[in-house]
This record gives sequence, structure tokens and C-alpha cells, in this order.
Amino acid sequence: MKKVYVIANAGKAAAVGMTEKVRAFFLERGIACTVLMDDFSEQTSYDSILKEDAECAVVLGGDGTLIRVAARLAEKRIPVFGINLGTLGFLTGAESVETERVLEALVAGEYRVEERMMLEASIEGKVFGTALNDVVITRNGFSRIISVSIMVNGKPVCDYRGDGVIVATPTGSTGYNLSAGGPVVAPTAELILITPICPHSLSARSILLSGEDELHLVVREEKKTQDEEAIITLDGQKAKELSAEDRIVIRRSGKKAYFIQLKECSFFDALHRKLGN
Repeated sequence: MKKVYVIANAGKAAAVGMTEKVRAFFLERGIACTVLMDDFSEQTSYDSILKEDAECAVVLGGDGTLIRVAARLAEKRIPVFGINLGTLGFLTGAESVETERVLEALVAGEYRVEERMMLEASIEGKVFGTALNDVVITRNGFSRIISVSIMVNGKPVCDYRGDGVIVATPTGSTGYNLSAGGPVVAPTAELILITPICPHSLSARSILLSGEDELHLVVREEKKTQDEEAIITLDGQKAKELSAEDRIVIRRSGKKAYFIQLKECSFFDALHRKLGN
């Protein structure tokens, strides 16, 4: 290993101290280190670091930070490894107290790289963006219940009436999808998950699709309260208001994100550690 990025969530109280600790670790071993403090604003630019070649990125923050960085580095196929400075930290590879041990394993090459699928969302025929975690359509402002019609590969499947719908990747299955009662899926699977949010129906359930399927969603007009009936968000970071009858197309993206997993750990270890009783 010759060069790494260290990218930290500037909003975390421990970020500065942990960044210096990680930077010093690499420099002591003759490994070049480029640091970026990300404040999650639109002004934060990754352009300067992306001009340089690095073998991986060590990300300091919670799951949201890791998702943001992994999505931004996906095009250059740079794998990410997360050290948790947040709360649950389901996707991060280690807790902050384990920092030196896990970095030693990283430098020693005791890891594997996992590919994770992403989703591409288009609105009225125009690409809106990509998501590593999920695409969420929810009611907007003072609107009441919204109705979302769902078609798969051009065939009508169902209408969800309620607070909205989550379309998640397997990586995102342990996020909002899980909170809404959706299934947990191994992150390397090639599946698309559809989960209703607070549905007004006892029969509404999650649907699992193949990664090859194309999903069409239409926001139907219910009780007219405002011009924009709903809002769409990608990974909780990019948002746009939707009007009734707007058509959203979601399919598997041509891009993939890359996650580093230490050989000593597995998804099921994390599942038991974070969610087990």
C-alpha cells in the first residue's frame, strides 16, 4: 500500500483527533496520506483528491458518511473502509476503539473488496442521479396520504397508499428499509427492494425484485393540498419535489461501489453484533 485517502465527517466531535491519529499511523509506515474534511455541504469538492491515485479511502464517520464517500468514489473504483464515529454504524468496518488494530490488518492486506450495486433514478425521462442506499418517495409538506402506483417491466404490480415508498439496494436494506419493516438482504446480492412507508393497508408488504428488473413509479393525485404532492430523495442527500402524475424510473446503475471488508469479519457477524438480542 503506497497511498490512501482519509476522509472524515467534519461534523463529528471526534473527527479532528481521529483524523490526526489515522494520518500519523500511515505516515509512520511510509504510506502517503491525503486528508479531506467533508462538511456535507454542496461546497465540499472531491476534485482535488480525485486527481491523485490512492488504493483505498479510510472514512471516519457513521453510515451516512460512508455511503456518501463510497458513492463519490465509485467512478474511480476506489474501495472504502469505515471507522465508526456515529451511533449504529452498521456499514462501517470497525469501531473507533479498534482503529490501530484494523489499520494494521488493512496495511497487511488482510481484507477483501466487495462490489455493491447502485440504483439509477430518472424523472420524466431525465436522469436525476444514482443511489447506493435507497431512493425514497415520501409525502411533501402539508400533503396527506400519497398514492404511488408501481409497475415492474411495464406490468402493473400494486398501489401503495400511505406516507410513501422506499426502493433500496441490498446495502440499504439495513437502513430506512429496515426501520420501515423491510427485509435484511446480504449486501453483495443483486436485488431491488420495495418497501411501503406506513401503508394504509394490512396487506401491504415488501417486494423483492431481480437486479435486472426496471421499476416504474407514478405519484397519483389524492386530496389536492399543494402543487408538489411528494418529494424524492437519493441516499437522503439529493432531493426534488414531485407533482402528481410524475413518472419515476428506477433501474440498476452501471456504476458499482466498492467496500473493504476485513477477512476476520463478515456481514453476518455485523448483523449479530448490531441487531442480535
